[in-house]
This record gives sequence, structure tokens and C-alpha cells, in this order.
Amino acid sequence: MKKIAVILTIVILLTPVLSIPTSSSGPIIGKTEDATSGEIIALSCSDLYPTLGEPVYLSVTVAGKTRERFNETVSMTDEFHGLIATAGEMTWLSGNVTVSQIVMNVGKLLRYTKKIAWYPSVVGNHTFHVVAGTFPEKQLNVSVGFDVEGIIAPSLGCPSIIIKNNTNQFAVTISEERNTTEEPAQILQVELQTIDGTTHYHVENQTATWRTWVKTGINILEEELIVSYTIDSIPDGFYNISVTTTKENYAWPHAVKILNTEPTEYTVVQLTDLHIGKYVNFVNKKKELIRLITYLNENIHPDFVILSGDSVDWYNQKSHRNVYADLQEALLTCNVPVFTTPGNHERYGNSLLVLYSPFTNLIPYHRFLNPLSDYSFEYGNVNFVFLDSGYDYSRWEIQPQIWNTTPEGSGLTTTQMYLLENTWGIKQMNQIIIMHHPAVNDRNDTGLGALPNDLPSGNDECIAFNRGAFITYCFANNVSLILTGQTHENHMFNSQGKETNNYSSWPLFVQTDSATMNGQNNGGRAVHIKNSAVLNYEYVPFR
Repeated sequence: MKKIAVILTIVILLTPVLSIPTSSSGPIIGKTEDATSGEIIALSCSDLYPTLGEPVYLSVTVAGKTRERFNETVSMTDEFHGLIATAGEMTWLSGNVTVSQIVMNVGKLLRYTKKIAWYPSVVGNHTFHVVAGTFPEKQLNVSVGFDVEGIIAPSLGCPSIIIKNNTNQFAVTISEERNTTEEPAQILQVELQTIDGTTHYHVENQTATWRTWVKTGINILEEELIVSYTIDSIPDGFYNISVTTTKENYAWPHAVKILNTEPTEYTVVQLTDLHIGKYVNFVNKKKELIRLITYLNENIHPDFVILSGDSVDWYNQKSHRNVYADLQEALLTCNVPVFTTPGNHERYGNSLLVLYSPFTNLIPYHRFLNPLSDYSFEYGNVNFVFLDSGYDYSRWEIQPQIWNTTPEGSGLTTTQMYLLENTWGIKQMNQIIIMHHPAVNDRNDTGLGALPNDLPSGNDECIAFNRGAFITYCFANNVSLILTGQTHENHMFNSQGKETNNYSSWPLFVQTDSATMNGQNNGGRAVHIKNSAVLNYEYVPFR
């Protein structure tokens, strides 16, 4: 299976951050000599079978050969059918999202091509409907798969919390590749083991099975299998999971938490920007994280922990050091579930640390921590939404300093916004959104090449795409906190980018300092919730 890591975004071709394939594949729609000026003659994709989070190009070519130049409007929508992680489980959903509306200047040349960067965030089947002017619609089919095989959910970074008095159903999602001539995947055994390894339970009572597949190549299918189980007989506790299929044995540690009742009062702790494996490292970040987790276990006793990106610093397959193994070792000292979202550093994988190049590859994150990039779940009558805020979008602004250390994130795609508004979000419930890059700051991106800003708040180190739409969503949909990292600072901003001490001036756009890089002030943000209301969210040094 390919191991590459995709959000739907239009990027101007001069943008220097997308390092993606330029070879093109796909059907030629028509011949130039038979086409009318402005008519689509070709649609293609740099990879017809990309994986989750793998940036690819969608190319549109229209016929030219006109004496007088004119502008042709090309509209592209994505009709998708795929797997979404929402409300704590995987589900198959359909949707229709506008990808782009571009204007192509058509003149005397035979043909004109526009490339659109696409970053898929839905595993499944996508049909792109493309219309140029008043010409008939053209279509292009693309299938998106996971970039790992095995247990997709639950996982170490996206565990299942099962409340028996709400639902006794427990679902396992498996993804496996197979040849079209091979037999469909089957789960032979599911086992839960207490995290100390002393007790094992076989999960056998299947209540529902759902199956589909997506094409991942010529005569190759990626099978998606979801099996639900009743777990009435399994006691409360925190469990590892192992799943045996007819093909392989898969496992995730610290993946399932079972509770009899749902709490009305509880604490959640946000840790961010751990930078495990940082090369310029005066403090061993793994040992420091273990110390912080020990403090959490002994003093705060949260219901779960949130890691909001940049959990590792730089992953290099060629080195003898696996920073994700270091991160896993530290996280397995935690007595409660850990939920994660990726930052920009989870994508860094260059063997030459001094040579920066744009990184978009999330494979190591998906393989070692969490196969999902975006998801939501409900707990204690609060809806928690985790969003991937993207890769480094602008880093090369020309400023007095040579190196810009504050890159913006590419942001949220139109697909992510559509799913936030229609699937992940629950406006009737208090919501907390977690992502790595902020949407609001008190300062602007500056210098030649800086991102433009037409919003009241600053945009430095913030998301680039759909920033305004996201802020508007938070105002209109009962969002209390937006928990982010990236800046290595502690701030509580309103939508204007103004610091506020009003604890209930929702929504609050919260930036949290690095958990491991501040010496005596290392710690995290403790969010205390009672009867679905956020009572406190102070940053706490873990001394």
C-alpha cells in the first residue's frame, strides 16, 4: 500500500509550498480541433488513487484558437461518498462540495491549462463535476484511500470512549488492500487487554457488519470493514486492542476506554508543541513529557488528554531514531485516553535539517499515532471537534531576518468546512474545537510575500484558507473554545484579536504555550467542565 499522505484547496501556481507530483494521468475528454474556444478538452489528476492527506493536482484544459481574448469561468464540484469519523464512530456519508471557481483567460493558443491543488480529507470515491461557461458538464473520477493498512479506529491517537448507559455498541474499522480476485477481508478475532497486560477479553458478539471498498490502483481494492460488537460483559477499564483478520494481526495500545456512566463534571488537559526528538535539544523532551504525564496522573486526573499538534519535531526514516516511538513510549505512561491532531512538524521528513523544503506528508503520523486527520466525538454533553489545519503555507516572506520562523498553516479546505457545518459540528451542544494553527492573532503576517488580511484580527501564524468562514462558524454554532498551539505563547483572544479576561465571551480563540520548551513553566491547559459548561481553562505549570 502507498504510504503518502489530502484537504481541498485552491493554490495559485506561484505558491512555493506544495511539493506534489507534476506527472498527469486521466482521460482526454475531446480533441482540440473539434472543440469550441473555451470548451473543456481534458481533465486529469496527477494521481487517480491518492491517499488521505496526499496533495495532488487536478488539471483542467480548455480549447483556445480565438482571435479575441476572453475570460472563461470554470466551476468544479466534488461529489463524494466516503468514510467520516464523527460522533465517536466511522460512518459512510455522501456530500457535494464546490472545489473551485476559476477564471481562465483564453486566446490564440491551441489550449490553456489550469492546475488546482487538491488535498483530500475524505477516504472514498470522488466524482468531480466540471463546467466551463455554458458547455456541457465533464466528469473525472478519483478514489482516495487510507495511507495505512490495519485498524483505522480506534487507535492510540483517536481512542474510543464507550459509555455503557448511552450505548453498548463498540465498533472496529479495518482497512486492508487486496487484489480484485482475492476474497473479501474478514475479522477472525477482536481482543481487549487491560493496559497493564494482566487481563484479556475476547469480543465476540457481533451486532452489525458494514463493508465497502475503494480502488487504489489497477485491479487493487482497499477494503473498508466496520464491525460492531456488544461489550456488556466487559468491565469498566482502559484497554489495548488487537484484531486478527484472515490476512494479518493488528494492534493499538491505549485505544479503548469503557465507562458505566457519563460524567457531568470533568477535566480535560491540552498539551501542545511537545517537539519530541528536537535536534537542538537542551532538555530531553521525551523524559520531560513523561514527567508531565506523571504529574497529570498523580495531581490532575483528567478524563482525557488532547495533543494539539507538533507532537514530534522532525521525522527522518533514514536515521536510527524513530521520534514517534519515543512519543509512543511517553504516551503509554498516561493513565487516560489521548486524542491527537497533526501540526506542521508532523509532516517534516527531510534528512537535511538545514535545507528547508515544504512538507505535506502525514504518513508517519498516520502510521504510528492516528490514522485519521479529522474527527469528532461527544463526551460529557460537549462536542469535541479535531481538525487538521494543514501544512506550512507561507514561509518565504522577504523580511529583515533571513529565516521566517512563524509559518502560517494552509488552513481548512472547503470539504472540511462543509463537514464541520453538516457532520462534525453539533450547534445544539456546547462545542470545543481543537486544531494546531490559530484562526486569530494580535499581529499580522508581514513582509514581501506575506498573506493578505481583510479581517479585523491579525493573521500571523494562522490558517490561510477559510479563516473568515471558520471564525463565522464559531460565532454562529455554540463554540466556546478553540484550542490551538503553534505560537508557543499563552493567549485568549476574541475574534478581533484582542486579549480578553472575560471567561464567558464565547467563542474564545485560545493559544497554548509549548508543554516542554519553557523550563520551569512547562505544563498544559486544564479545561474544567461541569454540566456541559466550561468553568475554567487556565494554563497550569506542572511543577
